[in-house]
Amino acid sequence: MRRILLTVFFPLSVCAAKLHYDVHFYGVTDPALLKAMQDSSELVQMQERPPATINGLHYRAKSDMSNLLKTLKAFAYYDSELFYEIRPEGNQLQVDIFTYMGPLFRLRTYDVVHADCTKPLSLSRCLFCLEDLGLEIGQGADSTSIVRAETAVLNELARCGYPLAYIDKRRVLVDMTDAEVDVAVCVQEGPLAKFGPSSLFGLKSVDPRFIERKIAWREGEVFDLDLVDKTQERLLKSDLFSSVIVSHAEELDDEGELPMKLRLAESKHRTLSLGVFYATVDGPGGSLSWTNRNLRGMGEQLSIDAEGSVRFVGGTILYRKPDFLRYDQTFSMQGEVSRENIQPYLAFTYGESNFLERRFDEARTFTVGLTGEYISVHKSANNGNFFLLGLPMTWKYDGSNSPMDPTKGTLFSYSATPYQSLQNGHVHFVKQRLVINFYFPLMENRRVVLALHTEFGSIAGTRQNEVPLPKLFLGGSQDDLRGYTYKTVSPLNKRGDPLGGRSAILTSVELRLRITETIGLVPFADFGTVTLQEWPQVNAKWYKSVGGGLRYYTFFGPLRLDVGFPLDPREGIDTWGKVYASIGQCF
Repeated sequence: MRRILLTVFFPLSVCAAKLHYDVHFYGVTDPALLKAMQDSSELVQMQERPPATINGLHYRAKSDMSNLLKTLKAFAYYDSELFYEIRPEGNQLQVDIFTYMGPLFRLRTYDVVHADCTKPLSLSRCLFCLEDLGLEIGQGADSTSIVRAETAVLNELARCGYPLAYIDKRRVLVDMTDAEVDVAVCVQEGPLAKFGPSSLFGLKSVDPRFIERKIAWREGEVFDLDLVDKTQERLLKSDLFSSVIVSHAEELDDEGELPMKLRLAESKHRTLSLGVFYATVDGPGGSLSWTNRNLRGMGEQLSIDAEGSVRFVGGTILYRKPDFLRYDQTFSMQGEVSRENIQPYLAFTYGESNFLERRFDEARTFTVGLTGEYISVHKSANNGNFFLLGLPMTWKYDGSNSPMDPTKGTLFSYSATPYQSLQNGHVHFVKQRLVINFYFPLMENRRVVLALHTEFGSIAGTRQNEVPLPKLFLGGSQDDLRGYTYKTVSPLNKRGDPLGGRSAILTSVELRLRITETIGLVPFADFGTVTLQEWPQVNAKWYKSVGGGLRYYTFFGPLRLDVGFPLDPREGIDTWGKVYASIGQCF
């Protein structure tokens, strides 16, 4: 039996005009329950506005008891007891609230039934699994879980064709003897609905045909909430809209279909950005980028990027057409020109490429293209002019949870590009790369992550000197063998010039430690070997480097600052180390 005991201890000398009090709770061991009780307590919420008299404080405390008991019931403590004491403490009064929580009442049954609350709701297209509803027999029967399960029931009904369903009532039977609860949710499912005509609101410059291509459902198809969510996700991923709200009418139309409404708020489609940077690899530099993401009103993208530094000057122009011939397929064309002046070579590159990217799901993509490149190489171990035609193909599986800051999952990427020289018909070769990344969270909150990266590379089919040096493997960058001079890790000729390699193995290990919400530390070790053979050689000379990094976490990803130190420095080539700065994790 629940009891509320009221006890009063206070001296008659307390002056009502100067009434002040504090509140303490005793007997509550659950922090979430304690906070909920404090939030529902008038004594706590109105502490800055104390009553004028002792009797007023008693009235407030008595009123609080019913509110607090409701909170205890909401947390599945149905057999609780409360009492309070008011006592003097210094120049103010102390209100002590004592709680006997009693046993936690647990869920014994949960049933989804018809609106009359008598017979089970059985629909051939709908499955009400307790696990999918977020419930488990034997768990605490708190009101939050029960209400959340009702939302899950309505979502399941909307997935299987009943979006007009609603909860008519809820039946909760509490067994005080066994401390168990039986719950039944009584549902009015409404009619089986089909997708009806769609109306668009809020469009300004985006062509309605672009929206129609993104809609995942077809008119006349049985309503499915998953298709609604998928449509909203597709539209938001286009980067053309800041807000997408998909809703439906409250009743079926004359055709027995449910009219759909899409309310869209367009974002800015054109952006211009300028940037400056400095790095020990590049020296001072700057960048410029202009993008139009809604060319011709169909979500086509045209972007122009330029970058200049002591080491590199270049520019690209890119055109992308989404949903080319089918959804989740993108066609792109790119033209680029660059001048790269680094220790191994001075190279002028002019290229044009076309790509077709097919996305199978959130993780798997396949890309195939056709490229033409003219590369003029100077000041290197292998000077010359090279005119190449390539057929790049890439298969990628990205099962990580974030492109900028992955904390779990795996990534596999395999690319192969057959090249044919347009100058020498007998020169043809294939460049291949296999990349494997693993991310292991070492703590449940993912504040400590072990990240592993391995890359295998091979160029097969022709002699070393018939491949332009920029196409060969050269270790040492902000992503591999950090600390070594940029793109110099490879076999050397007699003058000490990098020859490049036809094969490579590059691997990195990072321990990512998130110290606070915004600051992280990353100790790392890099290993790698680059050889003249066509296939990677495990028994070749391995280069090693170690270092540490600082991460500053922002809403768009971590800002990265790494310092790498070579463990096998080469005289006349490598210095004490290198400093790197960029956005996003190394891999």
